[in-house]
Formats: sequence, C-alpha cells, structure tokens
Amino acid sequence: MIGRRLPFFYGWIVLAGLFIVMMAGSGFAFYAQGVFLDALVDEQGFSSGVAGSGVGIFFAASGLGGVLTGRLMNRFDIRWLITIGSLIAAGGIALLGSVRTPWHMVLVMMLFGAGYSLAGLVPTTTLVTRWFNTRRSIALAIASTGLSVGGVAVSPLIAWLIERDSLVFWAPRLAVVWLIGVLPATWLLLRDSPASIGLQPDGVDIDLSDGGTPPVAGMTYSQAIRTRYFRLMSLGFVLIMGAQVGAIQHTFALTNERIDFTTANRMLMFLAATSVVFRILGGFAGLHMSLTVLTASLIGVQAIGISLIGIAETRIGIAIGIVTLGASMGNLLMLHPLLLAQAFGVRDYARVYALGSLLMILGVGGGPALVGVMRDRYDYQAAFLTIALMGVLGGLIFLSAGRPPDPGAEPGANGSTRQSLRVRRRSPTQPSVWDLQPLEPLTPEPAEDLVRN
Repeated sequence: MIGRRLPFFYGWIVLAGLFIVMMAGSGFAFYAQGVFLDALVDEQGFSSGVAGSGVGIFFAASGLGGVLTGRLMNRFDIRWLITIGSLIAAGGIALLGSVRTPWHMVLVMMLFGAGYSLAGLVPTTTLVTRWFNTRRSIALAIASTGLSVGGVAVSPLIAWLIERDSLVFWAPRLAVVWLIGVLPATWLLLRDSPASIGLQPDGVDIDLSDGGTPPVAGMTYSQAIRTRYFRLMSLGFVLIMGAQVGAIQHTFALTNERIDFTTANRMLMFLAATSVVFRILGGFAGLHMSLTVLTASLIGVQAIGISLIGIAETRIGIAIGIVTLGASMGNLLMLHPLLLAQAFGVRDYARVYALGSLLMILGVGGGPALVGVMRDRYDYQAAFLTIALMGVLGGLIFLSAGRPPDPGAEPGANGSTRQSLRVRRRSPTQPSVWDLQPLEPLTPEPAEDLVRN
C-alpha cells in the first residue's frame, strides 16, 4: 500500500499558496485590527474600550465560524470554503468605513470575522497537517511565516494609507485588494488533500494495487475533546493568547501615544519581522525537542516581552520589548496546532482545532478589550503588566495538562487514554500517518487446548 517517494512533492506548491493566503489574512485581518482600532478611535470618536470590544467581536465571530468550518472541511473542497469566506470578509472590510455607532461596529465585525473564519487558520493549518507529517513543524513554520510577512508588508501599508487619507476612503478599496491577493493563489496553487492527486503526506505515491485504502490516523473528535489534555491545554491557551493578542493589538496605540505615529508604524513592522525569524528557528527546534518544553519556554519569553513594552517610555525600551515579544509570538500561534496534531492525529484534526481555536478566541477576543478598559481607567503600563501575569497563569495551566496522549489511544472514563491501535515500524522514507492499523481481534482458544496447556 505504501508507494514510492516522488522526486518532487506538490505539497511545497501548496505551502506557497498557503503562504500567500496567510499573508493576506494577517495583513488585512489579524495585524490590521490594531490599525482599524486606532482609526475608529480617531475618525469615529469611539473610546479605546469600545473599539477594543469591536476587535474582540471580530475574533469571537471568527472562532464560532471556525467550528462550522471544521465540520465542512471533510465534506467540501477547502478551496471553495476559502473563496466564500474571502468574499464575506471583503464585505466586512468594505463596510468598516461606514461604521458610525457601536451597533454598526458589532454587525460589521461579526461579518468580517465570520468570513475570516472560512479563509483563516482552521483551513490553512488543516491543509498543512494533511500534506505533511514527518516535516510538519517546518512546513507549518514556512506557511505561517506568511502571517508575519503580512504584518511586515501589508498592515503598515494599510496604516499609512489610512493615516494619509482615511478609513472611510480606503475601506472599499482594501476589500478589492484582499480578493486579488487571496483568490488566485487559492485556485492556482492549493489542493484539498494529497489523496486528491494520488499522493500520501510527505510526497509518497499511493500504491493501491492490493485493493485497500490507506486509513487516516488519529482519535475521533468526540474522543479527543474528552481528554484531560485537551481541556487543560485549551484553558491555558485562552489566557496565553489573550495576553498575546491584547498586547499586539494595543502596541500600535501605546507607541503612538508615548512616541509618535511613525515610530508606532515601524514597531508594528519590527514585531512582525522578528516573529518571522524566530518562527523559522522554532520550526527547526520543534523537530529536535519536546513541543511541550518549547511551548513552556516561549510562554515565559512572552511574559517578559509584554512587561517590557508596558513599562518602556523610550524608542529603545519599546524596541527591546518588541523583539522579546516577537520571539514568542509567531511560535506560540504555530505550536497550538502542532500540539493538537501531535496529541490527536489528523483524522478529525479540523474539528478538534476549530473547537480549540473557539475556546482560545475567548482569550483572543477578551485580551484587547481588557487592555482597552484598563487603559481608559488606569494606563497602558497597568494593562500590559496585568496581561503579562495572565499569560503566565495560562502557562501553568498548560503544564498541568501533562504529557500529550498518543493519537492511537482511546480516552477512558476519567479522561485518561489507553492504546487501541498498533503502529507498524516504518522505514524513514515512509510517512507514519498511514501506518496505523487496527488491532486484530483475539480468537479464543478451544477449551481442550486450554486444559492441555
């Protein structure tokens, strides 16, 4: 059933397409939320707390939509989901310039977030897990570097255009650019799965001459979400990512308030550029060390970076905090799907990751709102130090989840796992995702054989 390894693997073409899609998504949606937040405060007169709540609504809508996306991905070609989501998100971007009241903002951000969920991290990271197994951390590092490049190349340009003219002027035009960036890459470069073109993960040609079909390894959705590991890991990442996104979305406004607009724009680019470098390093590190240890270390680095930004009053001080935060930022976002794929396999990965992301969105959405409210009541220093401690608490909860379960294990009644699948030993050239085989049923020995033995 295992075929020959091909000299060229189409998965690298898929990664190129995912790079572009992720770059557009981060540039227009993830990193740009801070730019839109600042524009809504300056142009429309919203308070930082209200505008921050709009960012929270965006992430909440994307999380809820991600659960639906996870259910749809095993039924429909991912390219259609990304296309439909891109069109919906473009509508949300175009309407940003028309926001005049809090209710307008709620509806527009819900539309924007719902569209982004169909074209965001759930479908893109699922494609990586489908196409890559043994080199998954490197593949995800390469594809998700598009997230950081979006922050370096796209969001600062958006900020400059809005500062030069206005959000009202540029919103509908930005929607058109978003579609130009996403749709061609989706249909020219992406493919739904390796099996759709006769391949297995990591570039092995499928040989089905024996009439069989390759099984897909991993727990079912219902098995995975009942484990202690999933529950505690998800709760930990609620706080970890809440702290991270709260800092990211307000770093632009903090720097603009303490220094000036030009410095704020440069710091946003610096943050994204730093995350590019360290994400690639993190991808290589993930091949050679425990993902749990790597994650715990980066949680500590994140807390230090957020604290430094919060107390800094100079360009150099903020830059040091930016470098420190950037070293952890992209890696933690990348490690979340890697940890889930490692623990639960690829069988129902899209649904498991979608639920994990939805739970994480509680923190992602609440982080910017918390920082905004605390800034209005106290100042940015108190807000940033608070979310730094929140991230540390999330790290402690994550560590309490213990070792990740085996993807071939079934959860017991108490959330523990027991092995139910036997893994064949494989050669280094054979991807393990296809190697899981069900245990053969035990045949009882005849009673006379038992007596004789």
